[in-house]
Amino acid sequence: MYHHLLLLLSPIEAIIAGLVTLAFVFYFLWNFRKSSKTLPPEIPGGWPVIGHLFYFKNDGDHDRTLAQKLGDLADKHGPVFTYKLGFRRFLVVSSYEAIKECFTTNDIRFSNRPALLYGDHLCYNNAMLFIAKYGPYWRKIRKLVNQEVLSVNRLEKFKCIRFSIVQKNVKELYDHCDSTINLTDWIDKLSFDIILKMIAGKSYNNGHGEILKIAFQKFMVIAMEFELYDIFPIPLFKWVDFSGNIKVVKETFKDIDTVFQGWLDEHIKKRERNETLDENEEDFIDSMLSKTSNEHLGDTHSPNTTIKATIFSLVLDATETLALHIKWVMALLINNKLEMKKAQKEIDTIVGKDRWVEESDIKNLVYLQAIVKEALRLYPPAPLSVPHESVEDCVVNGYHIPKGTVLLPNVMKLQRDPKIWSDPDKFDPERFLTTHAKIDYRGQHYEFIPFGTGRRACPAMTYALQVEYLSIAHLIQGFNFNTPSNESLDMKEGVGITSPKKNPIEVLITPRLSTTLYQY
Repeated sequence: MYHHLLLLLSPIEAIIAGLVTLAFVFYFLWNFRKSSKTLPPEIPGGWPVIGHLFYFKNDGDHDRTLAQKLGDLADKHGPVFTYKLGFRRFLVVSSYEAIKECFTTNDIRFSNRPALLYGDHLCYNNAMLFIAKYGPYWRKIRKLVNQEVLSVNRLEKFKCIRFSIVQKNVKELYDHCDSTINLTDWIDKLSFDIILKMIAGKSYNNGHGEILKIAFQKFMVIAMEFELYDIFPIPLFKWVDFSGNIKVVKETFKDIDTVFQGWLDEHIKKRERNETLDENEEDFIDSMLSKTSNEHLGDTHSPNTTIKATIFSLVLDATETLALHIKWVMALLINNKLEMKKAQKEIDTIVGKDRWVEESDIKNLVYLQAIVKEALRLYPPAPLSVPHESVEDCVVNGYHIPKGTVLLPNVMKLQRDPKIWSDPDKFDPERFLTTHAKIDYRGQHYEFIPFGTGRRACPAMTYALQVEYLSIAHLIQGFNFNTPSNESLDMKEGVGITSPKKNPIEVLITPRLSTTLYQY
């Protein structure tokens, strides 16, 4: 009878019907094996087989981010709950206690990343550091990155480069004092200039910065989308592209890979010509070529793929997440003039107006540090962190968590928990000088984890804050800011796995220092 029914359908309809039927079979087999142990509460509104696939898309509230919507659900169902997308179960945690349990007692159990289709097509078959499976390959690449880019000695060697690039960009900003400035674009260019110099010896203008910027913006949206295979991980579904997203993913990857392959070819040719560089002149690609020729990284990926995937991880993290957070800090300060004046007064008192802030000054600028912490609290770079996946059954908050569950730590909800933070939605840097003065950003205080925590925390947090402190200090030391309309900037958030500011920061600036300090 089923065969006769298919004959009445068009070819596409027949395919869809067959896929849905197959999904039903797997669904019931999967549920038959489900444990009888106590599971976390599941939000209502799920459908058989597809679960909550349309729950968030069809809720009619497009102005709130997924982290905010999950935060609303936590208010109703508690700080530990689940929802389903097809075969995948998602565990959302937002309380101090639950998050601490996930990343201490259960840290090794949640050390994996879920395998999603965009990782195959866009992330060099999951070779990128931040989505790679937990295991020998991940450990070796993280060790290389920590040694060759993010170690204390390596960051110290690049200190002069960071300072000179910030200086150059600030002085270019001065040339546009008579017109409205798009500070968003300026921050993007600055963050690209610094990391591209460290990674490949390039700059935004001569290093394909604009191509990468557009591709990365697509990446952040793509990474939020689920394909059929992602929710029904049946091998046949890898080849289904009803939405056309996979085609976009492949085109985006081609744009990114063309740039990275070009950089890699340049460095390989340089080595073939036996051009030797001083150790201080070596960029990350130079170091990686030396290391991958001397070290066995396993058979998971080729050396060239490993290098390009690691470049992708570093440049993406250092531009998208770092740049967006500098934007949030500046938007908060432009809207909160009292806090801006306090920060400027601190710099004027400690540094003066006869020279620019240097990295060695930052340790004395305690109010600036409090501002950055407070902005990280309100607008963490990854409001839902990067998803983790349980590699074995475990217990969280007394609930049984099956193997394969995807963990979403709601960092934004945690960092606005009124049980921990008084007046949690208020921008109040003073809290990090008084009641929360001892809390830092390194993931050891589980009420404040803007860079994640546990073994898969962001390895670039020290670099990110070095650039952020120096950039923001130069901006507020060098200029006063006003909006063209003299009204506050809107603080709407955009779409993506990070928390982008939806609209650009357009401002008028006036210099605060002597003209000679802005000269090249």
